[in-house]
Amino acid sequence: MRLLALLLSCVALRGADIVGSDLLTGAVARGIEGAAGNLTIDFGGTFPGRQAFVEGRASAAVLMVRDREVAPVPADKMGVVEFRLASAVVVVATHGSNRVESISLENLANAFARDPRSPARNWNDLDPAARSELITPAVCSPAGSMVLEIFQGIALEGQPFRLDVRLRIEPDLAADLLASRAGSIILIPRPPSGRGKVLQVADGRPDKSPTAYGPDENNVHNGDYPLQVPLILHVRQDRLRALTPALRWLVSDEAAALLEKQGLSPAPKAARMRFVQRLDTR
Repeated sequence: MRLLALLLSCVALRGADIVGSDLLTGAVARGIEGAAGNLTIDFGGTFPGRQAFVEGRASAAVLMVRDREVAPVPADKMGVVEFRLASAVVVVATHGSNRVESISLENLANAFARDPRSPARNWNDLDPAARSELITPAVCSPAGSMVLEIFQGIALEGQPFRLDVRLRIEPDLAADLLASRAGSIILIPRPPSGRGKVLQVADGRPDKSPTAYGPDENNVHNGDYPLQVPLILHVRQDRLRALTPALRWLVSDEAAALLEKQGLSPAPKAARMRFVQRLDTR
């Protein structure tokens, strides 16, 4: 682990105007360059991006921020403007006939983890009022969505999946299972477009709310929905004016559509417009 940490610390960005998560490579990076071609961009990853921003080698950073992780502060103590740009989300879906409406992180662990506290193999193991139906668990984690990694880190707290969980299935197979398997419970990056229903998820961990929330854009943006890791935009206050054209594009409808296409949940339009207003009044 120490060797890995040392290697990661050596992977430092040379310096760029905007840095951050590699989830923004490709179309999003090209869009920023098109909006403000005089800027340098390096989406080499959250770890080196955070380091570059703290050390003053970057003016803005889009970083994946884990629960309770401290926001980055530039070494020169310059003020920072923050905006929750998008989130990588895990949606929990089941067959449309399932009478269960919500599920807790603990019960998700009981259904998916290899060694849970209270193993659940049948739906009535999770809810005595549910019908007797074997649980069929699967994970659909397309490239860029990080469904598997987020769920394993949050719901399973790093535990391995139980051996019969079907991992990294294709979206078409996920849709087929939701339509045909009454006992299915599938982890996917966005709500199903066809058959199947979405379960609300309750955190329920110590110091967390026991209320179940669905993965709609407002619950995700507000941080109420627990199965997510947000991508937070951090901008130095002294660079806001210079970066405004790029930032305006980054919160545009065009950028939101690209983020959604990649499997992310972009900030609601109203929140993005409020951020633009902040830029315009500075």
